[in-house]
Amino acid sequence: MPDLIKKLIFHNSGLKLLALLLAVASWLAIHETISFEVAIAEIPLQISTGRGWAVFHQSANAVTATFRGSQEDIRLIDPKQIKAVIDLRTNAVAGALEVTITPRMIQGVRGVRPVQIHPEHVRISLDHETEKMVPVKGRVAGKPFAGAVEAIICEPAAVSLRGPAQQLQQTEWLYTEPLDIEGRIEGFAKRCRVLPPSDTWSPQIEPAEVQVEVVIAEKMDSRLWKDVPLLAIGQPGVSLKVEITPTRVSVRATGTSAALEGLGAAAPQAFVDCVDLDSSLTYDLPVQVFLPPGCNVTAEADPPYAHVVPGH
Repeated sequence: MPDLIKKLIFHNSGLKLLALLLAVASWLAIHETISFEVAIAEIPLQISTGRGWAVFHQSANAVTATFRGSQEDIRLIDPKQIKAVIDLRTNAVAGALEVTITPRMIQGVRGVRPVQIHPEHVRISLDHETEKMVPVKGRVAGKPFAGAVEAIICEPAAVSLRGPAQQLQQTEWLYTEPLDIEGRIEGFAKRCRVLPPSDTWSPQIEPAEVQVEVVIAEKMDSRLWKDVPLLAIGQPGVSLKVEITPTRVSVRATGTSAALEGLGAAAPQAFVDCVDLDSSLTYDLPVQVFLPPGCNVTAEADPPYAHVVPGH
């Protein structure tokens, strides 16, 4: 019997050693082929809850996972498709609990397997779910080329927020993602995503986007002329005799820089309309300012009224 075993072991020992070496080499080659690793960060952490429940707080919103597999399978990974899902639909107790994130919770990959997950545990607090209408405010980033932001209008002005009751009680406003207005010369409108009120919980927002209109008003300047003669305007061809107090006024014109430059250096004419005045009466009439047609400028006199005595 010992001779038979010895014969089986050492018969064609060279071929048997070669076969063993080939087997080891094949195993090493296969192991090398499927042993590529890659770490992917910021994998979204989703928590599924039962009806009437919501996540009040979670210690992490994303995880980092290290995947192992063949070079080709590693290359085919799409990070946008990966997510970690914790199923708490069978949990019906309010309060905090600690959950271990297992490889089976990682979804969205094929041909590779997660070998390491960080963090390994996440602390989750649940609360009863409620719904609330919350106003939305738009936000901007940057500065317009000229003028200033006059108004930011959201349509609709409020959205439905569904989440844990305690968090909703503390939420008074929601904000949109910022709109870039750097270098803008006029107003515009754009659909923007409504941001959750905090990074520690993920409410349901409906609608998820709103139309945000940014109203940009042109920057207004002004020019002042002092001691402008105050004229009396009467019926054409009819001799006019009136006494006006005061005889001179100040005139301030307001408009854009370009519009004011169009007025020129000369002061606008200030006048009082004295057509069809009764010489037996006295009047306090508004001082008017003559501006060229098509001039996008407003003007006012100081004082705004003049005392007029006809027949003098």
